[in-house]
Amino acid sequence: MENSLLYKTQNFTSIDVDEVVKFIEEINEKPLLIRKICFLTVEILQNIIHHSDKNENGNTFAYYELIKESNTYIIKSGNLISKEHTEEFEKQLQSVTGSTDEEIKEKINHKLKNEDFTDKGGSGIGLLSIKKRVGEGMNYEIEHFIGNYDMIHFEIKI
Repeated sequence: MENSLLYKTQNFTSIDVDEVVKFIEEINEKPLLIRKICFLTVEILQNIIHHSDKNENGNTFAYYELIKESNTYIIKSGNLISKEHTEEFEKQLQSVTGSTDEEIKEKINHKLKNEDFTDKGGSGIGLLSIKKRVGEGMNYEIEHFIGNYDMIHFEIKI
């Protein structure tokens, strides 16, 4: 049975990240599992904050949900990106999700050594770090909308 523990939809900020982490830290689970959920949540929300595209009103739309299903935690998230960025982002996602654990480690080390930074200031290791910690438990879907935006949906099983 699926049990939604937390659902938020908004323009996420670093304050929201702190609030979500505080909520997760109160869950009655083993400390190692709580740390893993917190780490993944921070990576996901930082990706949303830094990589969501703003609409005509200057807002972003994103959601985050933490679900418990039997002995598994599921994080669902999504955010809008402009269609002009969809193809490039999908290539990145395919590269990350199709990589082995060893390839993920190599990509992270390469990015850190070469100080590869994106236009938005990130190093691009957020998705790599998520994949490294969840392996095959990372899935995504791109929902193509009419208009200027697409929705990127993620589902991570822990």
